[in-house]
Amino acid sequence: MLDNEILAAVKGGMKGELDSVTIYEDAARVSDGKVKEFFLERAAEEKQHFNYLLGYYKTRTINLTPERNAAAEIGGSWKSAIVSEAFLKQIAGSKHLSAAIASAVHLEADAVRHYSDWAARAESPELKKLLGQLVQWEQRHYDDLTLMQDEMQRYYFEVNNFEPF
Repeated sequence: MLDNEILAAVKGGMKGELDSVTIYEDAARVSDGKVKEFFLERAAEEKQHFNYLLGYYKTRTINLTPERNAAAEIGGSWKSAIVSEAFLKQIAGSKHLSAAIASAVHLEADAVRHYSDWAARAESPELKKLLGQLVQWEQRHYDDLTLMQDEMQRYYFEVNNFEPF
């Protein structure tokens, strides 16, 4: 890949990460308890990804030497959300939080596509490995959110008092 293509891809990744941070932080502001904690953890992870990409953008080099562990720096301590019925009902009962989950699903899918496309074009094995890790982390976020969206759908109509026609 040419330098200008790599930098354009990094900028695209940074924009996606910032969009995700915005959605997660906005959702955290209007929630509480475990739901707030979930959104704040997701925002923190996306900030780590953004900061790593920003460092690359500023220096135009991804430092993949053994002294710097990219996986540890951008991976954080990601864990799958433990989602209870109360957790799902809190999100389902808020149109804002439900919309945040729907938006986040799309952003995570975009991130998977973006990093996958970038990885397919990268020539360096180290860069391909790093991008593969980003794809895996964003895919886990996507999978987690789509599962959550599917599970909360059964509560959405109940919590919002929808009735059949």
